[in-house]
Amino acid sequence: MWDLTPGIFEDHSQKYSINFGHFPPAWEQSVKAYVWILINNETPRPVQGGPSSPKPLALSSIARLPTHLRRLVSWFDERGYDSLQGASPSVLDRLLAEVGETGLGFTQKRQIITETRRLWVYRDIVPQQLRLPDASPWQEETAGDLLAHRHRRPGNLTPRIGDETLVPLLAWAFRFIEDFAPDITAAYREYCALLSRGHRHTPAGARETPAPGSRKPILHAVLERLRDLGLGLPGQPGPDGDPVINWCHLARLTGFLGATHALYDRDVVVGSGLGVDTDSYLTTRCTAQLDGRLWHGPFIAWEEAIPLAVHLQTACFIVIAYLSGMRPGEVLNLQRGCHNENPRTDMHELHGTRWKSARNREGAKIPEGQIRQNPWIVHPMAARAVDVLEDLHSMDLLFPRTLRPQAVRWYTPRADGRAGNGQTTPKTTGDIASFIRWVNEYCARRQHSDSIPDDPDGRITPSRFRRTLAWHIVRRPRGLVAAAIQYGHIADLVTQGYSGSYDSGFPNELAMERWLERIERITDIDHYLEAGGHVSGPAAEKLRERTGLATAKFAGRTLPTRRQADKLLQDPSLQIFKGDGLHCVFDQATALCARDTDRPNLGQCRSACSNIARTDADVLEVQTARDRLSQDHLAPPIRHERTRKVSDRLTEIIIDHEQGLP
Repeated sequence: MWDLTPGIFEDHSQKYSINFGHFPPAWEQSVKAYVWILINNETPRPVQGGPSSPKPLALSSIARLPTHLRRLVSWFDERGYDSLQGASPSVLDRLLAEVGETGLGFTQKRQIITETRRLWVYRDIVPQQLRLPDASPWQEETAGDLLAHRHRRPGNLTPRIGDETLVPLLAWAFRFIEDFAPDITAAYREYCALLSRGHRHTPAGARETPAPGSRKPILHAVLERLRDLGLGLPGQPGPDGDPVINWCHLARLTGFLGATHALYDRDVVVGSGLGVDTDSYLTTRCTAQLDGRLWHGPFIAWEEAIPLAVHLQTACFIVIAYLSGMRPGEVLNLQRGCHNENPRTDMHELHGTRWKSARNREGAKIPEGQIRQNPWIVHPMAARAVDVLEDLHSMDLLFPRTLRPQAVRWYTPRADGRAGNGQTTPKTTGDIASFIRWVNEYCARRQHSDSIPDDPDGRITPSRFRRTLAWHIVRRPRGLVAAAIQYGHIADLVTQGYSGSYDSGFPNELAMERWLERIERITDIDHYLEAGGHVSGPAAEKLRERTGLATAKFAGRTLPTRRQADKLLQDPSLQIFKGDGLHCVFDQATALCARDTDRPNLGQCRSACSNIARTDADVLEVQTARDRLSQDHLAPPIRHERTRKVSDRLTEIIIDHEQGLP
């Protein structure tokens, strides 16, 4: 087995290794030599179906290749081949047919095709056993054509988070950051301080020995403090379910060993007159309120301190990931001191390391990553989340592997061999699910109405926040996010934060979302027209023409790259924009709102513009706007007359549309 983990420097990474024992024994040495070539070859070769300008594979990518390579090699081994020299076109067609009949998904089948072609392009330097014949496997056919597969829809296959889930999820994340954070942070700090006094958490010889005769005075002082706070003796469930004294927690509060008071001070403790609590509580009092009462009981229990701290950390991840547009790994690698408020621009900056697209002059991935030249410009709430994390713990990484302090004695280190000290993406996924579960149980217990429903597309993974932000920036639904956060404002911040750099990926993401949004809108209009829908307005015929042209040109089109999406946005047939109560069939030569730009200013549409077209749904919006107009006859004459004229104009639009109906 080869351990590739030491060559991967992302703190959020998992362990990466290759187990060659899964390959047929007769092929194992040849496969090792081939993988060694992939790791050390600095001149990558283009693979059919891959990028035209290939870059050396990252170690994490190489670690995933053997799964598909093993399927390929095992297929030949099981059929009696001792090398790939027998991979004639007919044999490869049989391989393809049998792979197509397996239960593997399209992505896995495509990877087998890709790995076959990768072996072919390296055929002059791989071991003789792995050399394919000179003929290119399957010629120039794409994997989609070979497997008779078509994507069901163009677009980013990462599903966005539905509004019904996103709104309460963000609302609760904001609550944790703005309201609950001081109580959770204080409890977590007390937890760490008490734990650090324990025998396992104190280096040998460093534990302070209490002064002789100090035990009972300290115990009396602790008991009096519990009485003053309104607490009883720390408790835990007994054999019959009734609470019994938790002697270990009492010892934590006094600073002595766990069994000390049970052995020597039982009469003092029992005679204190204090009852036994149902749990063992920390002594920091909660103060934050929700709906006019404490969000939690007066005190946080010992066993709650770490889970609540993790929930607070998760809330911070949700807010940072969603309001910044960062990739999950970029968030998980943020370090203490990354937040800076620029005095010149009054904007919040986050400084960090980028991993994707961090490459040297030869195009090879830089394992250590690169410090991002331009900081991310973020919303103040995301900056607040960073400050909360820095206040919560003292570790360098904002999202460390664990928040639970590790013992220094009698402790067995983790056996996963992972080099990174940060939280992994899978763990973050689990923490988000745990956060949602806690919120829903809390809402059920407190009869709170804003629980977090399940998302129709399944669990909330970290990558879905970036995808969802891009979707919302492009669509800009109104009144979606608590605290009246405006997506237009976030769009400006995120765009500035990425400085228009395509290496960052997010401008590309926005271009893709804009292209998808245009296609979705035009598809809806096309379905509407096919069903006999009526269109009115001076640009009605132009809307029909562009819709038909765009549908013919883009229907069934495979997913373009994000750079291609940016270019496709300039296609004339896609210049259809949704406004309030209208569709703008944009033509710069005749537009009254934007003579000097290539996009309409939908906030300044003029009724005399020849680019306006309206569907039935648009006219319903017009009718709603007319019905909302004030009919106050006691208003000043000028205001009343102006309202009447606006109402008359909207009525004319409605009548013109209805007169054109069949």
